[in-house]
Amino acid sequence: MPPGATADLELLTKETLEILKKAQTSGLFVSTGIQGVDLSGLVSLVPVNVPARNNTSAFPRVIAGEGAQVATWRALLNVNSGQSDAAVGVDYAGSLTNLSEQDVFAPYRPLAKAGRVTLDAVAVARNYADALAVSELQTLNQLFIFQDLYIINGQNWALGTPAGPLTLTTAATGGSIASGTVVYVSVAAKSGYNYFVSNGNSPALTGHLTTGTTSSTGTVTASIPAVKGAVAYDWYVGTSAAQYYYTTTTIASATFTNVYTAAQAAPTTLPLLTTLAAPPSTAPTADTSFSLNNYNGLLASTLGDYGSLGPVTPGTGTAATGATFIDNGGNAPNLSGGGIDILDTINDKLWASVQLSPTAYMMNSLQGDEISKAILASSSATTFLPPTDADARTNLAGGGYIGRYVNRAAGGVPVAIEIHPRMAPGTIVARTDRVPFPGSNIGSVFEVRCQYDTMRFDYAANYTANTLGGGPRYDYEIRSLECLVNRAPVAQAIATNIA
Repeated sequence: MPPGATADLELLTKETLEILKKAQTSGLFVSTGIQGVDLSGLVSLVPVNVPARNNTSAFPRVIAGEGAQVATWRALLNVNSGQSDAAVGVDYAGSLTNLSEQDVFAPYRPLAKAGRVTLDAVAVARNYADALAVSELQTLNQLFIFQDLYIINGQNWALGTPAGPLTLTTAATGGSIASGTVVYVSVAAKSGYNYFVSNGNSPALTGHLTTGTTSSTGTVTASIPAVKGAVAYDWYVGTSAAQYYYTTTTIASATFTNVYTAAQAAPTTLPLLTTLAAPPSTAPTADTSFSLNNYNGLLASTLGDYGSLGPVTPGTGTAATGATFIDNGGNAPNLSGGGIDILDTINDKLWASVQLSPTAYMMNSLQGDEISKAILASSSATTFLPPTDADARTNLAGGGYIGRYVNRAAGGVPVAIEIHPRMAPGTIVARTDRVPFPGSNIGSVFEVRCQYDTMRFDYAANYTANTLGGGPRYDYEIRSLECLVNRAPVAQAIATNIA
């Protein structure tokens, strides 16, 4: 040790002890910042409920055997009611059997969601989360959601202007419309694609009436017949010069309490009604009820007419599909004879048409809840009590859910009730998965037919100076090229305008 080192060490030790002494007398508090970091795991709060996409028994995903822009097949249509009588006189030949062949088309359309993760983002997340894997999973989830949505709601044919008639009535109470006011009302139909994605609609149908002369608290109620392919309706009210957006309903009627001079906010009570864009603020004249980027999903492929390149607007094609379409008139499901009237109507009409029972009723949770409440609250519901075992008696589960419904028209066949978040309220689809006609040659009624299915494609990242995210990065997308093949629209039933 060099000379003087001992003295220096003593001074250093003394100075250190003085510092420690000060720290001890000052205390140690949370505010000093000496604390740990409780780093919990990354969580995701994104619901991914995709029952139609994941139901591979009803909607199997199949890779096409040959590259094409359109899936094509041929169908023999139901012409039973158009056959000549088989009873002929002795020594006379039987009449020729009538056949009706229809070429059917389903255009392929790509669905894709993209992701971007920078190299720096991957680095700073190391040992906490794999940023690239997290991004890829969330992108895949979003594609699954859209695949589920388009299997049901994809539509590339136009709804067209509602045919009407537009029925208008007035009442003296319940609103604030002055007596003698000339009220103009417009209504535009919305497809499932509009409801969940685009917020577009059809061209509007307009009518008007004059309110009574004895009150300044009047209302106006408007209604139209259900539009094939529509799941909701945008309503507009105003003067002859312009009608402004009033509300959206999932039944084909609405009541107006005021005459507005500006567009109102869209309702917040309709589940999953898109907020990506607002409805047109004034009554529309253009048809934005469809997109040529869509393929035709369950609703559109069932209700659209057969066309030369795929389903087209009802009434404009080469032939109707023969599907069962029911307008419930804005009525709610009601208990009748121990059953639900709208389900019985579906079953009766489908049996009368093709002598088949649906496999499942696809509906929104609101309709499922109403049906369960109606049946369980009635005297037709059966209560099952467990035996006298004390534990069973004191650990009962309350409530109930009707998961199947007996098809009386088909001789008591049980039909599953499926809840689909991307089935709009007010619409029920009776889906038939089996068509056991002799020689039908139908293995699966529906098929999600793909040119390629749910694959990741990586882009080369270009250098982009002075731009956030323009540095080293991973650019990719997950996509599929698919269409829905619906081999038997005639075996499906769709009920709409259900309150």
